[in-house]
Amino acid sequence: MNQKNLLKKSALAAAVAIVSSNVYAAGFQLNEYTAAGLGRSFSGEGAIADTAASGSRNPATMTMFNRPAFSIGAIYVDPNVDVTGKSPVTGADTSASNIAPNQWIPNIHFIMPLNEQWALGASATSNYGLATEFSDNYPAGPIGGETDLTTINNNLSVAYRLNEHFSFGLGFDAVYAKAKIRRTAGELVPLKTGGLLPADTEAAKLKGNEWGYGWNAGVLYEVDDNNRYGFTYRSEVKIDFDGEYRNGIPQALGGTGGHTVPGSLTLNLPEMWELSGYNRVAPKWAIHYSLAYTSWSQFQELKATGSQGQTLFDKNEGYHDAYRIALGTTYYYDDNWTFRTGIAFDDSPVPADNRTISIPDQDRFWISAGTTYAFTKDASVDVGVSYMHGQTVNISEKVADGVPNYEFQAKGTAMLYGANFNYSF
Repeated sequence: MNQKNLLKKSALAAAVAIVSSNVYAAGFQLNEYTAAGLGRSFSGEGAIADTAASGSRNPATMTMFNRPAFSIGAIYVDPNVDVTGKSPVTGADTSASNIAPNQWIPNIHFIMPLNEQWALGASATSNYGLATEFSDNYPAGPIGGETDLTTINNNLSVAYRLNEHFSFGLGFDAVYAKAKIRRTAGELVPLKTGGLLPADTEAAKLKGNEWGYGWNAGVLYEVDDNNRYGFTYRSEVKIDFDGEYRNGIPQALGGTGGHTVPGSLTLNLPEMWELSGYNRVAPKWAIHYSLAYTSWSQFQELKATGSQGQTLFDKNEGYHDAYRIALGTTYYYDDNWTFRTGIAFDDSPVPADNRTISIPDQDRFWISAGTTYAFTKDASVDVGVSYMHGQTVNISEKVADGVPNYEFQAKGTAMLYGANFNYSF
């Protein structure tokens, strides 16, 4: 393969990795919208209704509030994700440690009961996000680099109580997505150009932000004061990225030479269902549980088009639907102190042959604990901590045609710490 074709293939691989990373970002769903939920591994979230944050999970739960309620806080994510491997071309070490930086995930929620039947709510949370970073001189630069996607879900919702047993809720979601993705040339380009282009040459860069819109709905069934069940649905959200792609590879060698190439891509953040339950089994004890199902099988193909309608690339994804199951318990010690704990299992939607080092997605197991301290009947603070353990996975990723796949092993764990302040007016 000549140098020009190799560089074209390397640039195309980088472009595909960029867009694939955005999809994996969407696949990396975030549950971290409240510290109380963190302390119970987010079990029973659609039925508990213990803070104003419940309105963003199941809008129907807002009918359980008889006073305006407010909650604000953040969760700090401290991941430890490592990849190990060696280059199949040069034998260079392709291992990298701590590729996922620490992140803060803020949240804010408000519920306003209008009367005994109607309630309004508003919230700002993040449902999707990711960040991974490799050094500029990383040997597998076209599939490493920097990937950063953040989203903010702004929600307005309304709830209606039909009778003592049934409540219904409906909400509108406006999702703001911001992406920054960068790839470097890696070791193959310097080899084929005789060092004309160094490993840290910018092979691809994309930066942009867009809005997408969707809706959510919920039902709450209250058997009595101590037993209730929730069903929630969150719709698909389409985000149309109209961006510009560029790299630092000279045009004579198949790159853009710093010039931009317009293109468009639609990312479909998938729909989700969740069943939740809450049972006060004793005066001071309650159990809660959830089963969530996300329709990731919608991602069978990833296609980007140019300004003239031409196909820039077309990549098979083959995602499968994924589920999350969680179980927890709460102990109501007295009027001031509440303690909670929980466990959960997250099923990864990414098939093994589509896994990448930019997002080395894997099945995850959670164990959590938390507490609430009520200063008064109006004010309280929630604290939660979780340990998330990821399964060790193998990754085989293509960089360019005619080059053996790069082989990796990835392992990830994370500690999550959260706090929320709650106030009822």
